[in-house]
Amino acid sequence: MYPGSATLVILAWITRCWADGDTAVEIAPSEHFEGNDGPWSSFYIRVGVPEQDVRVLVSTASPETLVVSAEQGCSTPVFGGTVPSDCAVSRGTLFDQNKSATWDALGEFDINVDGIGLEANLGYSQLVDFASETLGVGLTGSKLDNQTVGVIATANPFYLGIFGLNDQPLNFTALGNYSSPSFLATLKDQKQIPSLSWSYTAGARYRLKQVYGQLIFSGYDTSRFKENSATFTMADDITRDLVVVLQSISYSGSTEATLLSDPINIFIDSTDANLWLPESVCTEFENAFGLTLDQDSGLYLVNDTHHTTLLNSDAEVTFRLSDVTEGGDAVSITLPYGAFDLTAQPPLVGNQSYYFPLKRAANETQYTLGRVFLQEAYLSADYERKTFNVSACVWNEGAQSNLVTITSTDPGSGPSSSSSSGSSSLGGGAIAGIVIGVVAFVAIIGALIALFIRRQRKKTAYAMADPEPDVSVLTGPVHNAPPATPRPPKFYSPETVGDGSTAINSSSSTRHPSTQPPDAADELDGDSQQIYQLHGDSASLRPDAAAAAPAVYHELPGSELRKTTSGRVVSAMMGESPRRAAGEVEDPPSPYVSTPGSTGWSGDRDASSDLVSPTTPVHHGKRSSLAADIKD
Repeated sequence: MYPGSATLVILAWITRCWADGDTAVEIAPSEHFEGNDGPWSSFYIRVGVPEQDVRVLVSTASPETLVVSAEQGCSTPVFGGTVPSDCAVSRGTLFDQNKSATWDALGEFDINVDGIGLEANLGYSQLVDFASETLGVGLTGSKLDNQTVGVIATANPFYLGIFGLNDQPLNFTALGNYSSPSFLATLKDQKQIPSLSWSYTAGARYRLKQVYGQLIFSGYDTSRFKENSATFTMADDITRDLVVVLQSISYSGSTEATLLSDPINIFIDSTDANLWLPESVCTEFENAFGLTLDQDSGLYLVNDTHHTTLLNSDAEVTFRLSDVTEGGDAVSITLPYGAFDLTAQPPLVGNQSYYFPLKRAANETQYTLGRVFLQEAYLSADYERKTFNVSACVWNEGAQSNLVTITSTDPGSGPSSSSSSGSSSLGGGAIAGIVIGVVAFVAIIGALIALFIRRQRKKTAYAMADPEPDVSVLTGPVHNAPPATPRPPKFYSPETVGDGSTAINSSSSTRHPSTQPPDAADELDGDSQQIYQLHGDSASLRPDAAAAAPAVYHELPGSELRKTTSGRVVSAMMGESPRRAAGEVEDPPSPYVSTPGSTGWSGDRDASSDLVSPTTPVHHGKRSSLAADIKD
């Protein structure tokens, strides 16, 4: 196995460990504030194949996902006149089902009827073109096949699309009681998350330097809220399950007042933007903030002058929540006026205007704390334990996130966790540090292995290659012969010996006799002339003796050498090896000389309007398209 392969195997193992769904998963916000009744922090989803990115708002009550139609979402009938120039962008980008290869149509249905279904209690009516489709959440998050996605056209009640968090399946009675699992349940079934739970807060544009919303599957972030001891039990009505007891509402500003004193049960739901409260409580709000209901739009519109006055009032509204009507553990959520400072745009109103998000509830089934409340509240829901938590948001600029995983109640899933206690999992920074450390370690090991392999290859190549010739053989006589007999006296010519001198002029061109090659340090190079100093006492040489002695010259024995083209050494003069004379035994070899060596439903099913669950859409088999709903 090569080092690169080892690295890929280790990284794949790490990725698989994290992909097993043992930890909480955070979905990054889109970093946009938008909506014609906001502004609200949105999230990206990816729909179809090829993927189409659209921005939507989070619905804590819906099990399905809705997107805006590219064909009709910005048409003239939708707006009843002039279409805004930025319509497609302001509606979160439009989705074209005709460009998706995985769009498997299920038919057109109403999301609710006869007071049953998504936001039916609030009077919502919406025709939706449903399909089984590929759906991913976040720009790089989880992606699932065969999810229920609906296309809408009208701008009211949904101007932006929604992404549903409810764990209940969506039933289609007209399709043989076909049940479509929710996105959350599918994530759990495919082991991409450890439990059927989530946490959400809507974000607050008016806080710090804009604080975006947060969405986490199977966990929560302790850096975003203040812990409390209150725990809430889910209601039996699966369409209105996140119900709390609102014990009181108090106002503080230029004066102080109690806006609600008698406890009521109220539903927390991010699908709708408003506070839906009893008529008497709305009257108290009107008095405290100087509000007037606009009969045409049904909104509490605020003109510019009054808007400035309210901003300078530093008014606050505090909601006290509990799971019981009196006493018990409770949590207080305080909203500054900035949370109520919203803007309404066409077609919600004729002209853009500030408004206060308050609605008069017709009865107790409409009591709702909407998206405006979740700007200051942090909501965590655990469907496996049928409990949820509501906490006050904290605003600490630069705070590092600290994700805590909510584990499953399934056997062998480990200890449970809640928003008030539990063991913490590794945060994003710690995980990133582990990844970097592992990658660095693998890279070092890979480099060492590569270096070892490279050296081994070099050794193998060197052993198989022809040897380089010995330079000493090419350029001069061989000096590794056996020791010679004692050298005889050396003789120098009188011309080269000076009076009383112990050295010979280095410029002399006379060769000096020797019966033995010089030492290796004084090797002859074949061209240069070598001069050697006389051994013994130079004082024994007399001028008269030197004059009488004839000049004697001795030349070194041997032969001139030349190098053939093959790199081997041959005799050029004597015809025989200079290392072997006649009758001599061959010397040992010289140590200085080298030797070589996805399926959906078909469209031909019979339609009916039978309902089998509170979240069952009603089929309109005779309605041809979304355009009919627009005209109606």
